[in-house]
Amino acid sequence: MTRLLRTAAAALAATTLLGLTVHTASAAPAAPPKFDFTDCPALPAGADPAQWRCENLVSTGTARFGALAEQPLGTMRLTFAEGRLDGKYAQVFGSLKAEPVEVPGGLFGVPGTERNPLLRLRIQVRYAGFSDFLSVGDRMGTQHLKVGVTSPLVPKSCTIGDDTDPIVFQPLRTAGPDVISTNPPVLRFAMADNAFAVPGPHGCGAFTHLLSRRLGVPAAANTNAMSLVTYVGLRGYP
Repeated sequence: MTRLLRTAAAALAATTLLGLTVHTASAAPAAPPKFDFTDCPALPAGADPAQWRCENLVSTGTARFGALAEQPLGTMRLTFAEGRLDGKYAQVFGSLKAEPVEVPGGLFGVPGTERNPLLRLRIQVRYAGFSDFLSVGDRMGTQHLKVGVTSPLVPKSCTIGDDTDPIVFQPLRTAGPDVISTNPPVLRFAMADNAFAVPGPHGCGAFTHLLSRRLGVPAAANTNAMSLVTYVGLRGYP
């Protein structure tokens, strides 16, 4: 991801492009989201702040996996830093925060039961311990993800996938990058992955079998999909 964004950022700064075309957004684009840089990570020892920047990515989109029909995802905010260390490219993960979303049909998949506070079911995309934001062509890096499962009856530890058995998200760029603003610098692109597999439930106790059937997981590769539109805010380190 970062090679692509580095190129776009270079265009914003009127420096040399790295061989990728950066587009100017059409007239009257949707207003970009508000960016939050409070989770920018500390730089590694020996890093020159002038050679580093923090990136805050705000994404919205849809996902489907297993037996779960396509539905909107909560807004996701991903923060990380990238720069040079000992003459080489380096990156530091900051945070991934996503809004939980309600699953229609609730815990048992019965229409309307999501309105019962005890039977509601929410899912939330979470970080699963690994990220590599360096892109190769249109391949926008790799992130390990898991899906938090929240319901009053389900253990708080319940997730679909976990840090040892993650969803391996390797999206392809499908549009952009577009320059939305030069001051402050804001970019936009779209990406999607329909090749990943989804593991089964972890930490769900007595609800493991129920959730496996309810959500149709584990689900094989090429039977799931996630599509995102992402805005990128950039900030240097002082």
